[in-house]
Amino acid sequence: MPLLLYPLLSMTLQRFLFSARAAGDPVYRIAVIGEAEAGLLRALIDDPQSQPPDVLLKANDSQLAKFELVAHETLTPEQTLAEQLVDVAAYVKLGEANRPPTIELWADSSQPASLAARRILVERVQWLKLSVTTQRLAVAAPGETDFVPQIELQTIGSETGTSMLATLVPLVLVLMTITGAVYPAIDLTAGERERGTIEALIASPVPRGQVLIAKYSAVVTVALLTAIVNLVAMLITLKAGGMMRLLTGTDDSIPWFSLLQIFGLLVLFSGFFSAVLLCLTSFAKSFKEAQAYLIPLMLLSLAPGILSLIPGVELTPTLAIVPLVNIVLLARELLAGDVDPVAATAAVLSTIAYAAAALGVAARLFGTDAILRGSEISAGAMFRRPEKSSDVPSPSAAALTLAIIFPVYFWVSNTLAQQADAEMGQRLLVSGLSLAAVFGGIPLIATLVGRDRLATTFRLRNPIGPTRLVVAIIGASLMGLGLWALAHESFVLTSGRLDDDRIASARQTIAKLAEVPLGVILVSLALAPGIVEELCFRGYLFSSLRKILSPARTILLTSFLFGLFHVLTGSALLLERFVPTTIMGLFLGWVAYRTGSVWAGMFLHTIHNGFLNVVGRFKDQLGFLGTVDDELGHLPLSWLAVTAIVAGLGILIVGFATRKPAEPTAVDLPKHSN
Repeated sequence: MPLLLYPLLSMTLQRFLFSARAAGDPVYRIAVIGEAEAGLLRALIDDPQSQPPDVLLKANDSQLAKFELVAHETLTPEQTLAEQLVDVAAYVKLGEANRPPTIELWADSSQPASLAARRILVERVQWLKLSVTTQRLAVAAPGETDFVPQIELQTIGSETGTSMLATLVPLVLVLMTITGAVYPAIDLTAGERERGTIEALIASPVPRGQVLIAKYSAVVTVALLTAIVNLVAMLITLKAGGMMRLLTGTDDSIPWFSLLQIFGLLVLFSGFFSAVLLCLTSFAKSFKEAQAYLIPLMLLSLAPGILSLIPGVELTPTLAIVPLVNIVLLARELLAGDVDPVAATAAVLSTIAYAAAALGVAARLFGTDAILRGSEISAGAMFRRPEKSSDVPSPSAAALTLAIIFPVYFWVSNTLAQQADAEMGQRLLVSGLSLAAVFGGIPLIATLVGRDRLATTFRLRNPIGPTRLVVAIIGASLMGLGLWALAHESFVLTSGRLDDDRIASARQTIAKLAEVPLGVILVSLALAPGIVEELCFRGYLFSSLRKILSPARTILLTSFLFGLFHVLTGSALLLERFVPTTIMGLFLGWVAYRTGSVWAGMFLHTIHNGFLNVVGRFKDQLGFLGTVDDELGHLPLSWLAVTAIVAGLGILIVGFATRKPAEPTAVDLPKHSN
């Protein structure tokens, strides 16, 4: 299809552009009575003073309207206009002595070209009158005030290279990718059920999750192959047809880097949409029924795609979390070369989150016995609570929860960032409550809906005993008192030199924090994150991932997600926070694994955040220990030595208290079969 479709589209588009270009440079015909009138109008039109300034000409592709003066032998100018033989009928009426002539212009209101021709003629006359009037006033009254306004034209900004194709190409590629994923998704679910082969597949000695991943990989692969074929066919067509300039807006070279980025976006979108298709087709018991289910989805996919084609719609942080719209808008901005890094990152991460969520729902449907009885499946199967309770949530449920947390957290953080005029203490309290609602409330609701036990899901039990836990909490507290220096140094080493605006904004925030009571700061920036984030990352996610991952991989993955969520905060992309936050996540994950619970990690997290804020607030009073030049300077060696000793002592104490790490329960062990 692409090999046939794009050449046909190319020829059609070339013909359209040729016709549009021809129609955009018309020759307007003016009917006059005789040669005398034609000469007067010709002199007026050709006069250099009647032409608009170069700035206005450039805005109209430097095309100066052309006019042809005609005098019909038998018809009057008005009759010639009525017969639509000309665009404008002109009557020149000579005035009395020392009076200028009057030109009466007739236009046909039913013809846009006629109205446009008359408007251009009037504008040309006005430009001539303005120029002549200014010259005569300067001669008649030199040095006196000239009340005729002088027009000066200025422009701002620079010309952009965006074009019609730069807007259309991403949408076409996305829709083609959707089309490529539809039929393999139907065939691998409803098609197998219709052929009666899915029962044997489920009964085979292969974990059900691996079967789903294999089907998912097949759908994604076909979707990507479709995207590649369409992308290559489109490039060949544009290059061979000489229309590459229409895509880039600049020259005829192929924008390889932008196209590679767009293909990366298509990979993400293919993963998301393939999972959505597998979810929907799992309800159908026949191929035709699955096709009927997908028709509304295809129409629904067109709506946001068409919305992104509307002029003036940009990739804002709000639209960055809207599926399909974010991919199309981001692809369009990549071709235009004007991308907001915050919105782009949010679009990529939200698409990954939605893909994980859709795959999680597909896994839940595919893992139920109802999938073998397609006629009994309903949309409520996705939301039906399990009949039996479980110790920890499934990885698919955790993926779905993360996918819900990300857009909600991004929207809330952006909303709070826009409240810059609010009082700082109030903002901190609202931020703490929002953190508790997002990272605490959403996992709690997911746990209750999934009938997961709270104690094991959030790792609230104490498997090492009270005495050893108290010793581990003491060690974790010492780690919190010492690791803040490591976080600061890693921030300084990896952040490089921040721009002046970021530094000024940070110092302004520090100055405002100095006016807030210390108790409010500790509750909002230390206690709330220390409790809520540990319950989410080292509780809910940690317990879920331990079902399928080793301890080391669980610690690494939760630390990576922990750092990632701290990067995309508010309306700024804080890349400099990723490394120090991820490093802290590694220590927190290690403590959580060694102790088998979240209690010690809560103390570490809270004390680390609290001590970091206290040191920043009373930095001047601690000058006797050494001074720091600025916020981006390295700490004194005395500070580093003391904090390293304290942190090392804390690590040793935690290791001593958990000489034998808490043995995971049966549900926490990695499972390699169903």
